[in-house]
Amino acid sequence: MTEQDEETQQERPSHGPEADGVPPYVRKIVAREGDVPEIGEYVNRPAPALLVVLTGPSGVGKDVTLQRMKELGFKFHYVVTVTTREKRPGEEDGEHYFFVTRQEYERMKENGELLEHAEVYGNYYGIPRSQVVEPLRKGIDVIMKPDVQGAHTMRKKEPEAIYIFLAPPSMEDLAARLYHRKTEDPQELAKRLKVAREEMHAISDFDYVVVNRNNELDETVEEIEAIIEAEKCRVRPRRIRLAEDE
Repeated sequence: MTEQDEETQQERPSHGPEADGVPPYVRKIVAREGDVPEIGEYVNRPAPALLVVLTGPSGVGKDVTLQRMKELGFKFHYVVTVTTREKRPGEEDGEHYFFVTRQEYERMKENGELLEHAEVYGNYYGIPRSQVVEPLRKGIDVIMKPDVQGAHTMRKKEPEAIYIFLAPPSMEDLAARLYHRKTEDPQELAKRLKVAREEMHAISDFDYVVVNRNNELDETVEEIEAIIEAEKCRVRPRRIRLAEDE
């Protein structure tokens, strides 16, 4: 028997354990060994606020995926994008997009109010800086859905964000989704499919790819949830510098 074993045996009390079932001598052993700094540094630290960039080709299902995440109670700040395009049936200003005039859009861009901006299919889109920075500073996770071009721009500005590419199972499937959406004429549909093909070549630029299959929306959301949970468990968490900028 070692000297430490003898000390432990001498410390064992004659009375029973405390309410939690652990006898006092066990607590003495832990106290004698001292603190483990990694407990505070890695185990009990607050989970860092994350910035998630979800992108993919037109028609892949970004909007419906985020809507399902909201319905299931995912605690994110969902970034609302500015756009100059016309509202589609069922869309609400301030919920789906901030619908603005071209003049207002240009004013926001000139004043540095847009974190990212781009022209897509003849319309203009932008991500308001306040929609991202303010929640991050409060420790709230943020998720945004720029187009693929915008996601590449965001990568340059915030390389530590989580970049997820939402992909269709096939180009035929994507074409069918765009057709059934009934928002594009044949010429516009062909244009979107051509752009989508180029965007699919960019998958390797992203951190993760999630396939959004037909009638499996909840599975898509579960995969995104798994990515976020894994990121929260990183030993060395991502450092979102946008939250630190003044």
